[in-house]
Amino acid sequence: MNDQIQAETPPARGRAPLAAALLFFTAGATFLASSLQSGGSGSGSNNIRHSAALSIQSAPEDIPNDNNRRKLSVSLPHGGCLVTYAHMTDYPIAPTWQASFPGSGARMTWSLVEALTGIRTNDDYDSHERGYENVVAVKTHYPVKNARRRFGELDQLFDRAIVILRNPINAIPSYFNLLYEHMHQLPNHSTRGPNEDWILYRDDRNHGMMYQVPGYEKFVEYWMEKYPDQSQLLVVSYEDLTDDFMGPIAAARIAKFLGEQDGVNPIAEESVPCVWETIVNYKNVAPPNPDLVAQVNAEAAAKAKSEALADAAAAQEEVDLRNDQMAQDPMAQQDPMAQQDPMTQQDPMAQQDPMAQDPMAQQDPMTQEGALPANYQRRRLQGKTHADPSSLRTGPKERPYTTQNLSDLISMFERLVEKYRYDENFVRIMTSYIETVSKIEPVDD
Repeated sequence: MNDQIQAETPPARGRAPLAAALLFFTAGATFLASSLQSGGSGSGSNNIRHSAALSIQSAPEDIPNDNNRRKLSVSLPHGGCLVTYAHMTDYPIAPTWQASFPGSGARMTWSLVEALTGIRTNDDYDSHERGYENVVAVKTHYPVKNARRRFGELDQLFDRAIVILRNPINAIPSYFNLLYEHMHQLPNHSTRGPNEDWILYRDDRNHGMMYQVPGYEKFVEYWMEKYPDQSQLLVVSYEDLTDDFMGPIAAARIAKFLGEQDGVNPIAEESVPCVWETIVNYKNVAPPNPDLVAQVNAEAAAKAKSEALADAAAAQEEVDLRNDQMAQDPMAQQDPMAQQDPMTQQDPMAQQDPMAQDPMAQQDPMTQEGALPANYQRRRLQGKTHADPSSLRTGPKERPYTTQNLSDLISMFERLVEKYRYDENFVRIMTSYIETVSKIEPVDD
């Protein structure tokens, strides 16, 4: 996926426990699948992978219209989905920290969380001025970065966290690319800096590997030790999240964790793989048949229009009936109590179309004429939400590292494994990082 280094022939490095690495990595799918008690991750790739064509072909007649469930990203039958825009809640909810080391896919995870829950996210800078009471998750890089020096104040609002880990062998260069883009006034996620600039950054004592590796270790230690109750912490690796097989499982874990908060109702579990395909794996999703898309849109629009007309006719019929009763009963016209009947005068829902008074119904695309507008198609076919999670950087993917750089990384991983060996998932992730770094040939010029 994004900016990942292609490992070359592994050198002979006796200190890296490669056998253990393979063991933990192979067991990863079993561990993550078993963490989903409801078993919604599926039993094989056929249950996990859903093509865009399948998602669009699924007819919308059976879409639930339940006010207790989210009405944003739409769950279609047979595991299909339509990813739409998220919204802030109309009621306060307890947000969850979305913590990651810089360069670890925070932007992609942000978009995935919004697509899974239908609720907006924010960051610890409050960059979008959304506040923290009506969003589902808040991005932070603490303790690497302390936004406006107020993390301690904000942290009082949070009692749980999702931590996204990425192998620093890829995370650090990804962050370098972002800095390079800003320095050269380039669009975000557009360019990988040349290796000449990377080497200057890598070797800088105040910004490069000597600074970033200890910062990564400090980040991991802070979040692994933050909550005594481990049920308050969900650790997910970027590598799992972007893997064809593990990705939908990791996305389901995130949805399940967020759904444990009051007021958060993630999309139907069977549609999680479809959301993952849309947000994370969009490059490998075949475009659906445009004729099928047009057919589904037309059918949904016709159904929504028919239902709206039927509701309006029923409401008018009720009004006409009341008027007839009033006209036939002279006493009712003179009785002030009858004129003040709350069912006819004080209840705005009795005088107007109920849909017009329901803010959720106004937001629900399935209750509007033109139920599946063209922009829904574009977001589904192109695999993008408003946050545009795609990373289309061009430039060198492989970065040169010195022997010392690689040794420092492996030593850090080994310390973390020893310190948190009680956490099977964490050990599996760190051991896979040891394996990856051990395969990289150093460049000492």
